[in-house]
Amino acid sequence: MNLQTFLLLVGFFCLPQQVAKGGDDWKPVNCDAAKPYHGPQLHVRPSDNIFAEAAGSLSGSLDTNTVARLEKALDRALAATKTPALTVAVGVPGKGLWSSTRASQPAVGETAPQVFYWASAGKAFTSVVILQLVEEGKLKLDDKLARWFPDFPNAKVITLDHLLTHTSGLYSFQNDPALRSQPGYKSPETLLAVAKAHGNAFCPGEYWAYCNTGYVLLARIVEQVEGQPFHEVVTRRIIDRLGLKHTRSLAPNSSVADIAPAHPGKPEEAEPDFHFSTPFGAGNIVGPADDLIRFWHVLLNGQLVEPKTVQGMFERLYPMFGQPQFYGRGVMLYEVPKPAGGTEMWLGHSGGCPGIKAVVAYAPEAGAFVAVALNNDGSAEATAHLLLKALKETW
Repeated sequence: MNLQTFLLLVGFFCLPQQVAKGGDDWKPVNCDAAKPYHGPQLHVRPSDNIFAEAAGSLSGSLDTNTVARLEKALDRALAATKTPALTVAVGVPGKGLWSSTRASQPAVGETAPQVFYWASAGKAFTSVVILQLVEEGKLKLDDKLARWFPDFPNAKVITLDHLLTHTSGLYSFQNDPALRSQPGYKSPETLLAVAKAHGNAFCPGEYWAYCNTGYVLLARIVEQVEGQPFHEVVTRRIIDRLGLKHTRSLAPNSSVADIAPAHPGKPEEAEPDFHFSTPFGAGNIVGPADDLIRFWHVLLNGQLVEPKTVQGMFERLYPMFGQPQFYGRGVMLYEVPKPAGGTEMWLGHSGGCPGIKAVVAYAPEAGAFVAVALNNDGSAEATAHLLLKALKETW
């Protein structure tokens, strides 16, 4: 199978843009109670052994033979995706970590950008902060949204868990055409006002629908509980704690001059002058791939939240978009197709917007973590798969 065919096979794993609803397509509902789930069958939770197998230090470098294979795979991915720049990393517990940041055609005297936007992959950071507050007794998963936002539709029956799992029924702000046509930064208040005006599509718990609004609300709740701006809470609780020196949680409307710019394939479909800090708690993380791997490694090893909490993040896995992806509490499970047939499982999170694609995951079959961020519309997941394939060929 050639690389182009393989990219088509795996490339559908990017999170698609949701189709905007409006007019007769959107009929808000009012609910007196949450409802049982009526959607497609949930995925079984991963074995606890998988989390134990993800343990082991990532200190040190991978051997030279493995690095040579990874560099060759990266050359192929750079040529196939035609991305202006990308950051990648592979970490093998007990063996070490490799990372590389490349530009396809850097100008004379220029180097590849070192900071990339991770889009919705940043939701895992938001989820971790919420779950830390739950463990500390400051929040409960069944706390109602009305405690903080009493005027929101169905706030009396929407819980924090509904927000984490995208089962709240809330309108996702990026689906609003008028909002998307507005250039530049949009504040959290603007995003929430749009969602509130549209109302809810279904009663909480009844179905699954990807909803960025829920994660904006979670970030605002964090601010009320902690008495500190959301980006500062993430920095204190995660980034500084792990020593992620090149990773940032973006402050609202903050400067991002050093980031790899987005290169959408269809500029006419992209938000004009999209600002990376707009999604707020729905995705405000920027940094290099190796830092994202360090975050996921520590998370799965139960060092940011307790092991039982990590397992709980994957206990209810809802089908996503009719594809072999499943969503838990700020995390995803993938059933990745193999070229020769069958699938392998990944645990991680993807992210994307026009001109940006990203993924960070742990692949139990390879016994490795992988992270990829591109600044065009190429497939981060296909690139990650190529790197894991190269890794497995050295074992």
